[in-house]
Amino acid sequence: MNRSLLSHPTWVAGRRLWLDGAMHDLIHKLHYGDPTIGWEGDERLAVYFNDGTQQWEVMRLEDDGVHRLVARSAPGVPFDDRFLVRLCETDRQRRKVSLHDEIVANNERLDHQREADLDAYVGEEVAPRLRHAILKEG
Repeated sequence: MNRSLLSHPTWVAGRRLWLDGAMHDLIHKLHYGDPTIGWEGDERLAVYFNDGTQQWEVMRLEDDGVHRLVARSAPGVPFDDRFLVRLCETDRQRRKVSLHDEIVANNERLDHQREADLDAYVGEEVAPRLRHAILKEG
């Protein structure tokens, strides 16, 4: 598997990077995606624990090198897959085209390309042979 060189610091503004096994699957999906819900993944996201408030926080390392808060759990309640669903929904709200419409448009492009490829094949390969056979018969 291709691993990124991106690394999150252990501490950010009093928050500890969360690496506990209980949320390992969620953190993996957060970074590398979950195709069952349409989440593509974002390695710039990291889960931190705030000891002062007893909350888990998802922070994103932005291009300017600063970690910014994305979401915060209720005190004492760890994130689960429902968080990814919500994150995916809000990510889609920023899209100009819905994921469904994007998939349908892509499939239509593929169908048209296949038809164009078949037409080109018939025009270049089949039609000349057919013309030759007809002329030979006549």
